[in-house]
Amino acid sequence: MITDEEKQLCGLEGMGGYSPSASIHKRRPNWIDLSLNYNCLPSEKKEAIIVTAWHAQLLFLKATLANYRKTGALVVCSYDNPFKSWNINTDEGPEFLPAPDIFILPHIWTFKHITYDDAKRSGWFWDVVYGAGAISSFKNLEYIFTVNGDCIWEEPEGMQELIRVLGDGDFMSVSRERVTIHTCAVVYRAEAFRKIIEYLTSNYAVSTLSFHSPEILLGEAVRVLGLKETVAPEQPMEPDMDSVDHYSRYNQMSTWKRIVGYRNLMAECLTAAIERGEPVEKKYFDPRYYKYLSTGGQQALREYYETGDRRYILQLHDRSEDSWYDRLHYPLEHYGEEPILEKEK
Repeated sequence: MITDEEKQLCGLEGMGGYSPSASIHKRRPNWIDLSLNYNCLPSEKKEAIIVTAWHAQLLFLKATLANYRKTGALVVCSYDNPFKSWNINTDEGPEFLPAPDIFILPHIWTFKHITYDDAKRSGWFWDVVYGAGAISSFKNLEYIFTVNGDCIWEEPEGMQELIRVLGDGDFMSVSRERVTIHTCAVVYRAEAFRKIIEYLTSNYAVSTLSFHSPEILLGEAVRVLGLKETVAPEQPMEPDMDSVDHYSRYNQMSTWKRIVGYRNLMAECLTAAIERGEPVEKKYFDPRYYKYLSTGGQQALREYYETGDRRYILQLHDRSEDSWYDRLHYPLEHYGEEPILEKEK
């Protein structure tokens, strides 16, 4: 796990108003300590976590990156370049980028070249390729994780146990069913990961008009390379228990949930709105990026978090039906003239 000193360096804990000095040797850490002990971190880690992210995930990115950093692994945030020539002069341009307190959480950032259309395939594919490139020189790495920026590990101290469950397999995903190996969270042996990246970049770096999902790309690489899969013993199941829920939309139990507290926050958020469930906890949202809540009913969630008034939850539920013609847009007073506040527990 991460050291107390590293917690200070990445902003998880405060420095108490102290800035390291090159001349005051009695204060620790000083500039000499830092230069000797932290400049070479990538060459000292055995595990790396590549977090693939884009600007809509800024809602959760501070919380998710903080917990990945707590594992003690080398953390790479591979961020989808959000800018196009037609949006660089807009007032919202800076809001496409993480704030400084988010920037200091990972060890490494990568920004892929600007891509167009086919966002899911291009975003995941190139983010993983660039992240892999950033760590390709570090042969000390033994295990590589790839995770989505809106997915969190509530119990990051369980990372080593997850590696033990992998056993002698080449990789293990959070969920799999028939031909689908889902890519929200995967752990790989480093050598297997390098083979997969080499295969993908050799065969899929040139775009085609046909859609290649991340799952199709990973599944094809695994099949051709003959890699050994460890299937997580407990899969996140749909409520009817007939199929796997690849997005863990209900925060249900699974191997990854049990060991590292895995959750897909965006999937939970959207599902709770549509199915009239309780919202994701406020602590995981970064209020600076509420604008990236989906339009329409989701804005009621922002009002709930800011006021604690449960009338906004009722409003959210009515505005979040699957089909637009089923959505009901009542004024707040429809749900009562007075705020509905939760009793203190």
